[in-house]
Amino acid sequence: MKRDAYPDDTDAALADAALRYSRQRYAFDARQRLAPDQRRFDDQAWQEIAEMGWLSVATSEEDGGLGVRAGSIALLAQAAGAAGINEPLASTGFIAADVLRLHATARQRAGWLPRLLAGRLRIACAFAADGGSLSRDGKRLHGHCEVVLDADLADLLLLEVGSGADARWHAVLPDAAGLRRTVYPLMDGRGAATLDLDGCTAEPLADSNDEHSRLVAALATAADALGAMETAFALTLEYIKARKQFGVTIGSHQVVAHRAVDMFIRLEECRAVVARAAQALESDPKARAYEIHAAKAFVGPQARLLAQEAVQLHGGIGITEEYAVSHCLRRSIVDGQLFGGVRSHLQQFACSLKGR
Repeated sequence: MKRDAYPDDTDAALADAALRYSRQRYAFDARQRLAPDQRRFDDQAWQEIAEMGWLSVATSEEDGGLGVRAGSIALLAQAAGAAGINEPLASTGFIAADVLRLHATARQRAGWLPRLLAGRLRIACAFAADGGSLSRDGKRLHGHCEVVLDADLADLLLLEVGSGADARWHAVLPDAAGLRRTVYPLMDGRGAATLDLDGCTAEPLADSNDEHSRLVAALATAADALGAMETAFALTLEYIKARKQFGVTIGSHQVVAHRAVDMFIRLEECRAVVARAAQALESDPKARAYEIHAAKAFVGPQARLLAQEAVQLHGGIGITEEYAVSHCLRRSIVDGQLFGGVRSHLQQFACSLKGR
């Protein structure tokens, strides 16, 4: 995308840096040669992400960030999905930063945000609506949280307890007494954990009655899936132009060309939906809920369908571990389930329309 296509120079610079970084330092073939633990989380890559300012786009300038920039969140999440970045960019830099901005005290922000921005604090967040069943007894938490993204390597956990006006965020250390953390890999190379709390000591934040952080999570995962779509389409286009059968490229066959066109249309539709959602989060409080719920509900299935088509057009190589297109499919599947699936966001989309 041309530099003048971005709303300001900050987004343009972030996009340029993300493109160069993913090509030069996060190339797929080079990542595949790393040890499994390093593919899950590379400390050097994490420090480089922090130094480029990617962790600063959901933190106010007063706390050392670049301000709350929905467009930057979307473009960086999109870059992460395109490159298959496994480090906890969205969990820490977008979602947790937004939760702390809205709900932490000044003392808590001063203690956590400088370390977050410097890449010295990894945070995972669990929303009450995403399979959590937590209750509190004073400062102690009880209950269960399913599939908390990046909780396998988090230095701090932010857990939402309750719902509606009674909802409140709590901070929990991963080694706190009464917490059992069951960690496991996700199918796309990222990781998560299931949390069981039995009288676990927690530090409360302020009341949580704002859906903004949940909308940030939905936007980031929709943009991440869009990035996976872009890589899958680019790989497929390159393949059908180069792969020959019976003396001609397979892309010269009309049926293959039509399928590629369908993929392109699907991709462009998702780009438009995500761009509209990011714009609404940035500047239209009345529209942001239904635009983002619509994007999350729409992009997930479209990303999966495009990636499946990409695998099919590649043939046998498309399903191999050594080829990137299979990872795009896995990424799109995981993104479709994180922070609410299609049905959940369709229901919330309908509710948000009623409230207009």
